[in-house]
Amino acid sequence: MRAALTRVMTEHRALCNAPVPDVTAISRSRWLISNASRQRAAWSMKTASPLAERLAHTPGGAAWLALQADMPAYRQRISGFVSRWPTEAIVKDWSSYRHDSAALRFEITQWLRLEEIAIRALVAALEAEAASPSERIAGQA
Repeated sequence: MRAALTRVMTEHRALCNAPVPDVTAISRSRWLISNASRQRAAWSMKTASPLAERLAHTPGGAAWLALQADMPAYRQRISGFVSRWPTEAIVKDWSSYRHDSAALRFEITQWLRLEEIAIRALVAALEAEAASPSERIAGQA
């Protein structure tokens, strides 16, 4: 899923390097970015977050949960960007759209970096738990 989001951001960057907007391609690219972000959020809520809740007492679980607490603001930023830049506005002010798009792509890249750090910490907590089954059994008693 990370690769899909990175790929569509790269495609969007290439589209923004054009001297004039290809409105159809830009619209599709924006939808793909939003969709990839939604899929990542759904995976997070379905897979990683329950695991992090179980491991909330560990640095890895706490790191993931803290990052996920910021997820609504991150998703709102993407939705707000799309709402702020309807097709007509993109055509009318291509230069500003390209500038704002670069800032959004940077923000998404920052999020992905933080997410990767948190998921690595979560995996480390899971591996540590798996390595010490006696501690897990003792905690259940």
